Amino acid sequence: MKKILFLSVLAFVSIVSKSQSLQKGNLVGVHTDTVKLNGNTKMQQFVDYFSTKYAPAFASAFSCEMRVLKYVRGESKNKLSYIFIMKNEEARNKYFTKDGKLNTLGKTTLAKLKPISDELDKLGKSSGTYTDWVVL
Repeated sequence: MKKILFLSVLAFVSIVSKSQSLQKGNLVGVHTDTVKLNGNTKMQQFVDYFSTKYAPAFASAFSCEMRVLKYVRGESKNKLSYIFIMKNEEARNKYFTKDGKLNTLGKTTLAKLKPISDELDKLGKSSGTYTDWVVL
């Protein structure tokens, strides 16, 4: 029994670690947003909601990984940064146009997140810049 449990844990760790590594051809979108907070909202409240509610829902809906980044030093103090990891450019193009706007499927997919987006909007709004990269 211990041997089966050990092998099951080993297989699980192997699968999880494989799924979280970058592969050749993956698309990585790096985003940096300025956040305009509403009312008495603190930046940490916005980041907490974004990282625990919005990001997982967005990642699930858009079939990608999404990670929120913590500022350490440099030019992005008081900003929100996050990365998207998609299988490839084709996976991104399924939802977005060449100029980075949502296409019809992207808009439909985002509409499913409306309750979560509405709660985030109560805390504040974010907008910013992004750059997409392909892993070589």
